[in-house]
Amino acid sequence: MDDLSALMRHLHLETRVFHRSEHCGTWVLDADYERKAMFHLVAAGECVMQIGESRREIPLAAGDTVMFARPASHRVISAWDSGKDATTLLLCGYFEFASPLATVLLASLPTQVVLRKGSDGGDAASLLTLIMREAATEAPGSTAIMDKLADALFIQVLRHCLLHGQVRHGVLGTLKDPHLAEALLVMHQDPAADWTLDKLARRVHMSRATFARHFASVVGMPPMAYLTWLRMQAAHEALTERRVTVAQASEIAGYATDAAFSRAFKHAYGYSPGSLRVVSFADIHESSK
Repeated sequence: MDDLSALMRHLHLETRVFHRSEHCGTWVLDADYERKAMFHLVAAGECVMQIGESRREIPLAAGDTVMFARPASHRVISAWDSGKDATTLLLCGYFEFASPLATVLLASLPTQVVLRKGSDGGDAASLLTLIMREAATEAPGSTAIMDKLADALFIQVLRHCLLHGQVRHGVLGTLKDPHLAEALLVMHQDPAADWTLDKLARRVHMSRATFARHFASVVGMPPMAYLTWLRMQAAHEALTERRVTVAQASEIAGYATDAAFSRAFKHAYGYSPGSLRVVSFADIHESSK
């Protein structure tokens, strides 16, 4: 059995399609974000997804899907050039997992993943066609069928991310390793904590050297480098999606001083966290014109 199939059996995925709506003319659908991984599928017509306070726009057409691996404010609006008689059918749902290790898997994905109809071959396109067909018919059992088909949709999203280098292949293998999975879980649950190599090794009952060597061989980077990457990712998302201050981002990342955080952030991304906020607010101003 391949790593992805084994992982999905371990995580026990349950999918729910909780919202189905048809829209005509000019409309806006504000999304109340569930504290779960969410998806929006355009079953018919076209629309625009607006994300964050800057209202970054993603145009969507029938068969396109957007998945949110982590919380992000967003809304869906009518396409700018749609006529008053144009109809758009939306399906919204969420993914739940019985295992807490899903936190690690979702954190390894981009905040938003856009899966275009037919972008990864006939399999994904056929799956989306089946979901859209069930949404259009509203036949007996259609909701249950859509839930099960949406399980496969999540796996298609993961496959898409793997094929396009948006998730580290080592993460899938790591989550099946009882020692490394525990270390990853505690880091993801509290990345700002004062973790050290010794503390993590003791947590998983391994020697310092053995843990470091095993982690690096499976994940592809040393444990503390992975922790830094995780902290920078959390800070970057907080700065761009929640518009926190640099001081708040520094606290989220677990740094004692703003200066130390800024140095680490610039080393990771090539620009300072302060300049990112300047760009973000400029985007907000531009989008409001």
